[in-house]
Amino acid sequence: MKYLSLISVVFALCWGLTGCDKTINKEPLAQINTSNAYVTAADAADAVTAAYTQLGANNWCCSYIQNGFMYWVLGNVASDDAEKGGESGSDQLYAKQIALFNIPTDNDAVRFAWSSQYIGVHRANLVLDHVVDIDMDENLKNQYLAEAKFLRAFYYFNLVRTFGDVPLILQSTLETYDLTRTPKDEVYAQIIKDLEEAAQVLPSKRDYAAADRGRATRGAAWAYLGKVYLYMKNFPKAEEWFGKVIQSGDYSLDPDYLNIFMRAGETDDEQIFQAQFDNDQGAQPLNNQIGIVLGSRARGGWGFNCPTQDFVDAFELGDPRLKQSVYKNGDIMPDGETADVGNSTTGYLSMKAYVPAYEKINGGYQAGRDLLLMRLGKVLLWYAEAANENGHTAEALKALNKVRERARQGHPGVLPDITETNKAALRKIIWHEQRVEFGQEYERFFELVRQGRAGDVMRAYAAKYHTAKGAGFRDGVNEIFPIPQTEIDLSGGKIVQNNGY
Repeated sequence: MKYLSLISVVFALCWGLTGCDKTINKEPLAQINTSNAYVTAADAADAVTAAYTQLGANNWCCSYIQNGFMYWVLGNVASDDAEKGGESGSDQLYAKQIALFNIPTDNDAVRFAWSSQYIGVHRANLVLDHVVDIDMDENLKNQYLAEAKFLRAFYYFNLVRTFGDVPLILQSTLETYDLTRTPKDEVYAQIIKDLEEAAQVLPSKRDYAAADRGRATRGAAWAYLGKVYLYMKNFPKAEEWFGKVIQSGDYSLDPDYLNIFMRAGETDDEQIFQAQFDNDQGAQPLNNQIGIVLGSRARGGWGFNCPTQDFVDAFELGDPRLKQSVYKNGDIMPDGETADVGNSTTGYLSMKAYVPAYEKINGGYQAGRDLLLMRLGKVLLWYAEAANENGHTAEALKALNKVRERARQGHPGVLPDITETNKAALRKIIWHEQRVEFGQEYERFFELVRQGRAGDVMRAYAAKYHTAKGAGFRDGVNEIFPIPQTEIDLSGGKIVQNNGY
């Protein structure tokens, strides 16, 4: 996918941000609006690119995309896998508030999660409302509309698992504060509808040209259908859709686990969906600064998201993924440097976010590395979980052991095949494998919630390590986050706050 020019990006953002007309009092001589912004095929391409842009922020560095969905805070720091880190306890207070489950309704990570995902929804709706009327190649138009449906579903999936009931907006003329909150089951139904319709149209990964890498694919829609059904505890449908991904032949495990998270692995056959950045030919003209945010303060980073000892101890003896997921002082890094984790509060930092010298852009840590969102390793383990719940033990073990075989990476005598057939026991084994396979990939807290054990795990963590982190988790409250107070105020009270906040 070709990049938009800077001017095109600014225009696209003005289409998607409702505040543009409120900050400029004088009518411009050449105004971009919905009557003249959606005319040509090039306009359609620009509008779709703008809808992709909200995928790209996992930190607070990019103000023009409303600071993004902070996966590292909501998925990692809220869980037992990572401590906040940073310069001090008060550095980025919003992350500390989430770690302690003492979350005010003006918490920045929560505000940014809401605003960034709804901007994405709005831009997807703009495509669906206006590109449909453009005189252009029908096949390409239908593909663009399918991509917009996929993206709208993606953003709503983030919203519903973060906030529960949320306003369901299917028209670009509406704002969140125009509506009340829609029950999450209805939101999930729309997500499923969008993904199913997108899957019927989207090309497979192999059908895209190299310049279009990063666009939504049929396999990505299938994978997210599986994930949505898993979160809904509809295990038969989850097994069905994950199975389609596995059986498609479009994807295979990278034999080198660490390579998945380096630039060299971005184009391999394990990747199903990811957000792209400046150093790629792809959908998003942004810099990925997560290498700075999660990098060592001794090496120019900011030292956030410090993996916990509890996470480290979860790995089986000899599991090669441990050193490919975290690093500590004295470790030899992929570029040959000796690790220095600076002032990490746990003694560890994330290897998956490490930027080797050969990946640095202009000598800095702003690598153009993708933000990986869906890959085959995840699909296999989620499929294994669903198959086990459905009593398909053989299929569950096959998928589970395929991941463990790759994890050995040629090292005999470690990670033996699992043979357990008792459903309850195998469930715990699969959950454990998911933790170490997905570690530091921003899934953990949401996984604990969907498994119904977030409170037990977080309070046990607090007790074991004599820390306030997790101790304040309240069952029935902290499984989701507060609605930003600004949104409640804008709605005039139509939007009601989540229980307990």
